[in-house]
Amino acid sequence: MASSIPGVGLVKVSLRNSIFMVCLQSDEKNISKNSYFCEQNVSTYLIFMFNSKESAIPVKAYLFLALGIGCITFSSIFVKLAHAPALTSGFYSYLFCFIGLLPIWIVKKIKIPDRNTLLLVILGGTFFACDMALWNLSIIRTSASVSTLLANNASIFVGIGSLIFFNQKLPLKYWIGLFVALGGILLVVGKDFMHNQGLGLGHLMAIGAAFFYALYMLVTQKARLSLDTVNFMGWSLIPSLIISFVLCLVNKDPMTGFDQQTWILMIAMGIICHLAGWLSINYALGHISAAIVSPTLLFQPVMTAVISFFILQESLRTEQIIGGLIVIAGIYLVNQKNKAGKSNLKTVSDKTLSQ
Repeated sequence: MASSIPGVGLVKVSLRNSIFMVCLQSDEKNISKNSYFCEQNVSTYLIFMFNSKESAIPVKAYLFLALGIGCITFSSIFVKLAHAPALTSGFYSYLFCFIGLLPIWIVKKIKIPDRNTLLLVILGGTFFACDMALWNLSIIRTSASVSTLLANNASIFVGIGSLIFFNQKLPLKYWIGLFVALGGILLVVGKDFMHNQGLGLGHLMAIGAAFFYALYMLVTQKARLSLDTVNFMGWSLIPSLIISFVLCLVNKDPMTGFDQQTWILMIAMGIICHLAGWLSINYALGHISAAIVSPTLLFQPVMTAVISFFILQESLRTEQIIGGLIVIAGIYLVNQKNKAGKSNLKTVSDKTLSQ
């Protein structure tokens, strides 16, 4: 199916069903002026990004993308350097992010979502809190670089979830990427599972974090239709704050009495890694194709590994470096489509964005 839209260029779409709805997003909500949002079977949401002479990508969009990647790269580094329990670090990351977001939220005007959207946001915020808790715990038990690498496998679980819950047909490149990534993961964690149970548990927690982030993306994609980025972020932070605080209480983790360095690092987690990172990448997604942003975000685990080597004196074994590169290649394939004509077709997601 192909159609021509004035000022945008040729839109070529292959459909499995005849029921397909396309609409132009003309305001700041959800995506961008250069995106078309489609709904298939009221459950699969896809973004089409198109290049045209009238829609040149501004340089600052790339600068914000680079800024966002830089911000989220330091998340695991800060958790490792902070003299606080992993769950406590997660709670304060949410808290300081919420404090920083609140004045922006007020200026942008707080929008109260409808009942169904609110339920999805609450469920998503719960999954997001579980994602952050497991990821922070894994950082303490293993290296920051390996934890970040394993936690970035959410797109694999999103694909499987789309197949199970939405009956979405997955392309051949997805399955190739899945098995490539799994092979790389075995190289990265295999030796630790056999010789060090503590490290093995840390690796499992990082993979669990990726699983919960995938659930977060799957349940919240419909909520993103009626909420702009700031409102979605604000409402989703509330259940995340509550859940993370409860987890700290259950685990009997201290909430006060930390040194100055730890407080500064926890503020940085919330303001720099969470708030600035999220908003910067979301801004970039509003101007740059997800087909470009998605693989570019794979630089995060690479940058984390480099920074961890210099700041944390963490080094990777040869098989972990090789396995890590294989995992990144697998994730890249998972984010691609099996035909060039569909290369700009992307499932709604923004990982990352959390860290």
